[in-house]
Amino acid sequence: MDEISVLSYPVAFAAGFVSFVSPCVLAVVPGYLTFISGVSFDELGSRTRDVLVPTLAFVLGFSLMFTAYGAGAGLIGYSFTQDQDVLNVVAGSLLIAMGLAMVALPQLGLMQTERRIPVARRPTTLVGAGFVGAAFAVGWTPCIGPILGSILSYAAPTGSPGLGASLLFTYSLGLGIPFLLSGLFVTRLMAAFRWMRDRWRVVNAAAASVFVVIGVLVATGRFEVITQRLSGVGFTGI
Repeated sequence: MDEISVLSYPVAFAAGFVSFVSPCVLAVVPGYLTFISGVSFDELGSRTRDVLVPTLAFVLGFSLMFTAYGAGAGLIGYSFTQDQDVLNVVAGSLLIAMGLAMVALPQLGLMQTERRIPVARRPTTLVGAGFVGAAFAVGWTPCIGPILGSILSYAAPTGSPGLGASLLFTYSLGLGIPFLLSGLFVTRLMAAFRWMRDRWRVVNAAAASVFVVIGVLVATGRFEVITQRLSGVGFTGI
């Protein structure tokens, strides 16, 4: 499959946002902002530039990592393009499994545990902040695993490293833009983010339902049919 529906990108972006508002990520946002910027929490709202620039480097760091994950998923999918039906069944099954895991794991207390930043030397350069972002992408994978895994499973059937990378980059935007907004308006936004965190089970369940539906469509080959029909009326993928 060399194209995907334009609807895939809003789904990927929404998945990134759901990852951001998950309790185990949202809880550490202020800590990360102060860690990478060196600005105390009380000063975050008044020293915008000092916070925004290193936060942008941090977001770029994890975006590059997630984009590489997506390219890898697309490359793996490309290796199985001769067995597209089998790949669709496997990817669809994984999407369904990840969607169910998104609902089940919070019931077990997972994906909600607040994590603390390991005691380490604060990065003093933008490159250092970027490396912290890359470490975030790796270290927080167990926390956001089902959501990230769903997007990776979504990317694999494209059989294209470029499309896989674009999907995961879009996922990164959904995760990164709220990070940047937090750096700009942390004191005003945290109340709203806490409101979403308190209702995260509902948001998470809605996202999980979407992934299960997409998984069924991918496994049965219907998703490709829908993509072709959308392309025929002017809604094209990349």
